[in-house]
Amino acid sequence: MAIRQGDNTNVAVLAQRADLPPRVRSLLSGLLEKARAHFVATLPHALDEFEATLFKLAGHAGSNALQQERFEDLREIKQQRAQIAARFLQHIESSLAQIRRVATPASVAVDAGDHLQLELVDASVLEEDLALQEIAGKSEIRHSQVLYALAHRLGVVAGAPAWTNEALPLGPFQLVDAFRDALSGIRLGVESRVLAYRQFDRDVLLPIGALYQTLNTYLTAQRVLPNLQWRAGRQRGDAAREALARHTPPPGEHEPEAAAPFTATSAAAPDADTTELFRTLRHLLGEQRRATRSADPPSGPLVHASREDLQSVLGVLQREVDPRTQPGTSAYESERFKRELLTQLRRGAAHGASVQLAEEDADTVDLVGLLFDYVTANVREGSGARSLLGRLHVPVLRVALGDKTFFTRRSHPARELLNTIAETGARWFDDSQSDPDLSRKMQVVVDHVSADFDGDLSIFENLLGDLGRHMQLLARRAEAVERRHIDAAKGRDKLEIARDTARAAITRVIQGGEPTPRIRALLEQAWTDALALSALRQGSSSAEFKRRLGVAIKLARRGATSSAEIAGDDPLRQELEAGLGQVGLHTDDIDSLLADVFVRPGVPDATSSAEHERVDRLLKDKVRLGGAAAPAPTPTPHAQPPAPLNAAESAMLERMRSIPFGTWFDFIHNQQGATTRRKLAWFSTVTGRCLFVNQRGMRSEDKSLEQLARDLVRGQVRMVVAEETSLIDRAWKAILDTLHLRSAAAAT
Repeated sequence: MAIRQGDNTNVAVLAQRADLPPRVRSLLSGLLEKARAHFVATLPHALDEFEATLFKLAGHAGSNALQQERFEDLREIKQQRAQIAARFLQHIESSLAQIRRVATPASVAVDAGDHLQLELVDASVLEEDLALQEIAGKSEIRHSQVLYALAHRLGVVAGAPAWTNEALPLGPFQLVDAFRDALSGIRLGVESRVLAYRQFDRDVLLPIGALYQTLNTYLTAQRVLPNLQWRAGRQRGDAAREALARHTPPPGEHEPEAAAPFTATSAAAPDADTTELFRTLRHLLGEQRRATRSADPPSGPLVHASREDLQSVLGVLQREVDPRTQPGTSAYESERFKRELLTQLRRGAAHGASVQLAEEDADTVDLVGLLFDYVTANVREGSGARSLLGRLHVPVLRVALGDKTFFTRRSHPARELLNTIAETGARWFDDSQSDPDLSRKMQVVVDHVSADFDGDLSIFENLLGDLGRHMQLLARRAEAVERRHIDAAKGRDKLEIARDTARAAITRVIQGGEPTPRIRALLEQAWTDALALSALRQGSSSAEFKRRLGVAIKLARRGATSSAEIAGDDPLRQELEAGLGQVGLHTDDIDSLLADVFVRPGVPDATSSAEHERVDRLLKDKVRLGGAAAPAPTPTPHAQPPAPLNAAESAMLERMRSIPFGTWFDFIHNQQGATTRRKLAWFSTVTGRCLFVNQRGMRSEDKSLEQLARDLVRGQVRMVVAEETSLIDRAWKAILDTLHLRSAAAAT
């Protein structure tokens, strides 16, 4: 199906919106027509390519069943092409037509917890969600400047603040939502859907920057914020920093600086505070060198290595040294590296000459060595991040030798890349649950630097931007996974409260009556689940809960009630059948279970003993509401209750009750101080249950607030306080302190 340009059916809908001012209606009609022009050219091609991909996959399918599935998907797409395009355009038109019915663009974000439902998460839905978030996120990053302008201009049209990127009509997130809606009526497997989304990304979203520019030009010509200026609040490394700040535990991030982009021929001015720092570092190094210099003169003529020779030797070392080929070793040792560097330089010198580094070069080599000593010490020993950092040592040293603003400018691209990899490696590589995608991306980045850097600083800038975009995608994925776990934790908490309420009510009922063993088992197991389900859905004060509680009271007092009265109570039987059916019992099992309850006087029980045993076993083994295979164990008389909290633990518990979600904690595993860092994503103020997640948003340690308070007081867990400076800034501060101490020691 081809989308016919010039078809004004969608524009007519906008024209009929009498509640819109004429100018707004005219602007929206113009925007829609220009958007249609883009989709006329791109959407049919995307569907053509998708059909070709399905046909190719069917031809290479590994089984007849898979081939048949591909052909069925292909047939569905061919039959539904007209509806796909129509639904897509209808969705786009609707988002524009409703632009003034949304009170605030940001209000479209709904707290998932407000609409919590107790249900399993469909893995295919999650896979689609993640694929669409990744696609929209990449498009958002690619076209951030034009989207910024469009969001502000459409905010004016809507009579509201600037739109968020997620809610922006015609923005990437709304477009992928429209395409998902367009495919919603088609029977496609999840793999085929994801393939369709990625084809949509390549053919529709990749070139969409031209459309956004056209829309901005149109609105500017219509005098909608004609003088709007792009505010470059996101510099080269901000994407990586933002992902780190949101999803990497502290140490935190320094504030992004609005520095001019770095080029090899035009370096930005150094920060005032770090200029003096660099001078001080060199002065202290000079004092240390003079204090430790040998009194014996060199045996041969002293020659200072030229900067060109130094860079040439470093270029060779950069491509030859690979710590990954040295298992069990640290990434490098600065002193050992310096000796190797001098050895290589002396090999190329005249016979008998004693080659030394010029004082400024020697200071640079020493300072970069101290920097890497500090950085690698902050990464867990044995992790892959250490070897990655070691491979960056030589390229970073080459940068520092040629450009001293590496020491003095926080926004230097090589410094930012080193800081990003160091901080990411320190926290995203902290255990076996580290993200393999991120590990591969970091490896690729370091491989590019080691193989390709030869003086052109743009490689650091490009790789930093690439890494930042990848980390943003990982951050979005972690957010989605974390939200799923929070929703599930809230559901489990509500379920547990409902089960506690039902158990307490049944316990009181049993204590007030004398039920037979079989009826008691019915009440304590299946009927407790039915009562908990009513409390979960309707609340413990609802008519259904009270009605089912009344059923329990009647059954518990059966001995004091006429058997004929019970046997003839049809509403009672109907309530029991309905409740037991809702908790998973089949009709035949319910009939067998109730045969003993509703036996009429004088009529012998026709149920065999074997059937009674089967039903009793069924009750005992039945999976309970929420997944428990058996009721909560009853404490034995000899069980020791947990010790009460002492004063310090009670105070810590009160503090924990007001702690914000998102706080990070270090869990200490052994006497050597090995730790794992986890985020407190959510906790229940009612049950005290805590949800901890790792950097990927995956559920981790299970603790209660009370146990967390005990562990904090005992020093088994530490609350992490965010650092205000970057890892590189903290490294220079530590190096300065160390050199001061060495200088003072040498003077005494």
